[in-house]
Amino acid sequence: MKKLFISLITVFTLAKIVNAQEISGTVVDERNLPIFAANVYFKSNPHNGAISDLNGYFSIPYTYDNDTLIITFIGYQNKRIPAVELEEDSKNIITLNADPVLLDEVVIAGTTPISEQFSTEKLSSLDIYMNPISQADPLKAIINMPASTNSDESANPSLRGSSSDRSRVIYNGVPIYRPVRASSLNNIGFFSIFNPEMIDVQTVYPSNPPLITGNASGGIIDISTIKKISKNTYQLSAGIGNIGFSMGQKLQGKSTFIQIYGNWQNSYLLKKINTKSLPDMKSYDTKDVGINFRYTLNDKMYFNSYNYFMSENYNGTSAMLAYQGNLKSNGLRYFSVNNFVIFFKKGMFKINHGYNYEKKEVLFGNNILNSKDYSHYASIDYKTDITKKITFQTGVSLDNQNTLVKNKVPLYYYAMNKESPTYNQDTIVSNYILEPYFYVNWDIHKRVSMSIGARTNIPINKQKQYTSFQYSLKYVPANNHTLILSAGHYHNYTQPDYYNLKYRLLKSKQVSLDYIYENRQTKIQSALYYKQESGERDIDFYYTINKTQTLGVEFSISQTLWNYLTISLSNSTIKQEANVNGTKYKGGHNFLYFLKPSITYSNPKLFSIGLMYIGRPGSYNLHYPVLSSRWNSEAKAYEPIYSQLEEFQNRAYNRLDLSMSKYMTFKTCTLTVY
Repeated sequence: MKKLFISLITVFTLAKIVNAQEISGTVVDERNLPIFAANVYFKSNPHNGAISDLNGYFSIPYTYDNDTLIITFIGYQNKRIPAVELEEDSKNIITLNADPVLLDEVVIAGTTPISEQFSTEKLSSLDIYMNPISQADPLKAIINMPASTNSDESANPSLRGSSSDRSRVIYNGVPIYRPVRASSLNNIGFFSIFNPEMIDVQTVYPSNPPLITGNASGGIIDISTIKKISKNTYQLSAGIGNIGFSMGQKLQGKSTFIQIYGNWQNSYLLKKINTKSLPDMKSYDTKDVGINFRYTLNDKMYFNSYNYFMSENYNGTSAMLAYQGNLKSNGLRYFSVNNFVIFFKKGMFKINHGYNYEKKEVLFGNNILNSKDYSHYASIDYKTDITKKITFQTGVSLDNQNTLVKNKVPLYYYAMNKESPTYNQDTIVSNYILEPYFYVNWDIHKRVSMSIGARTNIPINKQKQYTSFQYSLKYVPANNHTLILSAGHYHNYTQPDYYNLKYRLLKSKQVSLDYIYENRQTKIQSALYYKQESGERDIDFYYTINKTQTLGVEFSISQTLWNYLTISLSNSTIKQEANVNGTKYKGGHNFLYFLKPSITYSNPKLFSIGLMYIGRPGSYNLHYPVLSSRWNSEAKAYEPIYSQLEEFQNRAYNRLDLSMSKYMTFKTCTLTVY
C-alpha cells in the first residue's frame, strides 16, 4: 500500500512537471502595445532566459514554484512575478511601466538630440524591416512619406522639393556625402550604404534642418546607431538583388559590443524582373562591409567607431547633349565615423571625427573621369541643462573636403564621340567649412516648447561670410495632437560633379507648419511650407538658375486595422518656380499631385507584404531646342545651333511596387527574406 501511495504521488508530480514545463505569455507597455526584445528569465536560472518577439510573445522553461520570473527592458521598470502566480498557458499578460533610466545620476536622455522634438518622423530598425516597401534599406524607407519628393529611381533623399544637393544624411553626428551605392555619372544610386541592423533611431527633419548640424539647406536625415545589445545575434537576409549577413557580439555586458555586416548586390534578378522599367541599366555589382564597435568605459563614458568599406561597378547607357552611348563606372570607398562621449549630471560632452576616402572612374564616350575624394570632419559639442526647462548646446565643427581630379574631357563640349579631340583636366579643389554654433531649447509650458539656433562660418580661403539662424515652436493643444512651426535662413555647399568642379555656396529661406495626430492605430499628418532657394549650380553649361521658389501642401493618413493591416494615403501638391536671368519657368518639382497610396500587411508570425503606388505628373526641364547644326571637321561632330531657352514636361510618372518580406527569429539567429 505504501509503495502504491508513493507511486501515485510520483505520477501526479511528474504530470504537473510535464504540464508546467513551459510558461508563455505576452509583454506589453501601458498602452497595451507589444514590447519587442524584452528579457524574460527566472531568478534561479538567468542564463537560460527568453526574448520577447515582435508581438511581445515569449516562452520559457518552468523551474519551480518558489522561483521568481523577472522581466526587464530599457526604459521600463523591472517586473518580478512569483512563479506560483503564473498561468500554465499563454494567458500571462505582463505590463511594464515606463521608467526614466538613470546611469549614476546621468540621465540617458542626454544622448537624445536637443532638436529631436521638432522632427516629424522617427523610424527604428524594426520599422525599416517590417516595411516591405523599403527592402530593408533605411533611405528607401522614407520614400512613402509625403515629405519625400524624390523624382528619380535613386535612394538619394530629396525632401519637400529641394534637390539632393541640399539635403544631408548625418550618421552619429558626422555628415555622409553621397550615401548611395550602384551610382553612375550623376551620382544616382539605387541603394543606400546603411544597414538597419545597426540603427537605433532614424530621425527625419523634412525642412528647416536643425542648426546643431551644418552644411544643409534642405532637410536632414539623422541616424544614430544602437547603444546596447541584449544578446548575441546572427542574421541572414536575401532579396531580389541582395544577399547579406550581420552579427552582433557582446564583449562586456550589454554596452560593449561589436557588430559586423556584409552585403552583395547584383542586378541579374532585378534586371530580369524589371527590364522595361530599367531600360538604361545593364548591370551593377556592389560589395560592402560595415563594422561598428562600441566600448563603454564606465557609466559616464563611451567610445563608438563605425567603419565602412565598399567596391562597386555599374554598366549602362546614358545620354548627354547629342551623344548617347555606353557608360561604365567603378569605384572604391572607405569611411570612418568615431565618437567619444562623456556624460555628467546635467549634460554631455561629445567629440566626433569622420574620415572619407573615395576613388571613382567613369568611362563615357571620350570622357575618362578619374577622381579621388579625401575628407575630414571634426566637431566638439557641449550640451547642458541650464534649468529644468532650458537646455543649451554649443560647439564648433570643421568640414574639410578635397577632390583630386585627373580627367580627359571633350575639347568641344558637344563632341563626345571617341574619335573627337579631348584635353587633360588635372586639378585639386578643396573646401574648408569652419562653423561655431549655439542652440537653445526652452520648455515654456507643459504643452509649449521653443528653440532658437544660429550658426556662422569663419571664412577660409576667401570664402563669403554667412550666418544661418532658425526659430521653432512646438504646441501640443491636446493629447495626440502636435503643431510645429519653424522658420530660418540656411547655407550649404554643393559637392563637385561632372558639371562643376568646385564647391558652390547655396542659400535658402524657409518656413513650415506641420500638424501631427497619432494614436495607437491612426496617424494623420499635414504640412504647409514655403522655400526660397538660391545659388543653384550651372546646368548643362548654358544657364544658371538664380532662384527657386517652392510652395507646398502635404497630407497623409495611415490607419491600422486588426493590428496587422495598414492602409495609407499621402499626397503633395507643389508649386515651384525657377528664375533664370529674370525669366520664370516651372521648376523640376512642380507637381499638381504626388500620390502615394499603399496597403501593407505585417504579421511577424507569417510575413509582410506591401502594395504601393506612386503617381505624379512628368517633371519639368529646361533646354535650348536645336534649330540646326553645322559640321565641325576639327571636332569631328556636328555643332548644334540653338534657339531660345524653353521648358518642356516629361511624360507622367506611374509606378506600382509589390514587395514581400519575411522576418524570422530563432534563439540567436534571424533570417530576413524580401
